[in-house]
Amino acid sequence: MSKENYAALQRLKAIEILAYWEGRLITNQLANLFGISRQRASSDIKYYLEEYNPDSLRHDHSAKAYVPIKGFMLVLTSGHINEYMALLSGLSANQMAITLETDVNVSALQIPDRSVDPEVTRKIVSACRLGTSVKILYASMSNPIPHERVISPHTIVSTGFRWHVRAYCHTRKAFRDFILSRIEGTPVSVKANSVPMTDAFSIEEDQDWNEMITLSIIPNTQLIKAQQALIEKDYAMSDGQLSLNIRKALAHYSLQRYQAAITADEASNVEQYPIQLKDTDREKLSPYLFGGKK
Repeated sequence: MSKENYAALQRLKAIEILAYWEGRLITNQLANLFGISRQRASSDIKYYLEEYNPDSLRHDHSAKAYVPIKGFMLVLTSGHINEYMALLSGLSANQMAITLETDVNVSALQIPDRSVDPEVTRKIVSACRLGTSVKILYASMSNPIPHERVISPHTIVSTGFRWHVRAYCHTRKAFRDFILSRIEGTPVSVKANSVPMTDAFSIEEDQDWNEMITLSIIPNTQLIKAQQALIEKDYAMSDGQLSLNIRKALAHYSLQRYQAAITADEASNVEQYPIQLKDTDREKLSPYLFGGKK
C-alpha cells in the first residue's frame, strides 16, 4: 500500500472512530486531526459514505455535525476504545503486537482491552465539552452494587491499563476518578438548575488536577551498586534518578506504569520493585495518596 493510500485509509478509519465513540463527526475536527483542508475532509466523509458505509451517517443541521444512524455498523475498525484514544493522542491505531508479530523474530505483549460501552463514552465526552453534569449508575470495589451518582466530568484519561474520567462527584463533594467500564447503562444529562450552585465543580477548581509536581524515581536502594547501575541504564536515568513532572491527580497512575514502589513496604520487595519513588518525594503525595501518612 502506498503512503498516500495508507494515509487516506487512516482518515476513513478516523471518520468511523469519531462517529462511533463520540456520536458525532465534525468536518473541521477531522481536518485538524490530520492537517488537511476542510474540502479534503468533506471529500473523505463523502467517500466513506459512498464506498464503505452507505447511509450510516446523517447530517444534523442543528449540531452542524454528522451523527450515526441507529444501528450504526463498523466496517473499518474493531470498536475497541484503544482505537479512539490512540487517534486523539496522535498514535497509530494499529496495536503493537499486531504490527510486530509480522516479524518472526520480534514479539510484544498486548494489554487486554477494557470493556467500555460507546454510549457511555459519547455521553461523557459530550458532558466534558459542554461543561454539563450527568447522572450515572456506578459500581466500585468498595460498593460493587451499581448506585446512582451525579458527576460533572472534565477529562477522560488513559492510564495505559484502563480508562477513567476525572469528574466532580456531587455525592462525595470532591473530584474523583470514575472507571468507564464500571458505569452501568447510559449516563443521563442533568439539568443545570438541578445541580447545587454551592458546588465548585469546574476544572479550575480541581486542585489536584491543576497542581504539577516533580517526582523522582530511583533504583531500589536495597539493590547492590552493580544492579543499581543496570537499572539506571535501563531507564536512562540522569545522576541516578528519573524525574517526572506530572499532574498530582495522575501521580499514582504514572508510578504504576513504571511499576515503581511507592511505599516503604513495597520497596522492601526488591524482586517486584527494582525501582522506587525517592523517599523524600512521598511527602508530595500526602495526604492525596497516603491519607496523611507518609
